[in-house]
Amino acid sequence: MTVFEMIIIGLATVGTFFMVVSAVGIVRLPDVYTRMHAAGKATTLGISSLLLAAAVYFGQDEFWRMILLILLFLVTAPIAATSMARAAYRTDPERGKTLNYDEMARAEPPAGTIPEEADLYP
Repeated sequence: MTVFEMIIIGLATVGTFFMVVSAVGIVRLPDVYTRMHAAGKATTLGISSLLLAAAVYFGQDEFWRMILLILLFLVTAPIAATSMARAAYRTDPERGKTLNYDEMARAEPPAGTIPEEADLYP
């Protein structure tokens, strides 16, 4: 086994490990916010490692394409996780039972009200 193959196997192993950790986190964690944390963080690292292993394996032909895919995933995955978390926050009427500290409660006006200008700019 060459060093080149060991690098590919190492990257694929790291990627698979993070994907398994993410899957276990999605199944085992108690609420939607911690599940999204597991899905957002661990899968980003897992997919990036797997794509990097594929880039090393395929060499110059596909290397830059895989690097571009990694960069696109690093940009879009956190945005998607944040958007889903905000949607879950806004539609969950019992969030007070699961959240110990609610940072977004101060940032959002009550439903059906128009915020004052002083509230918008602290």
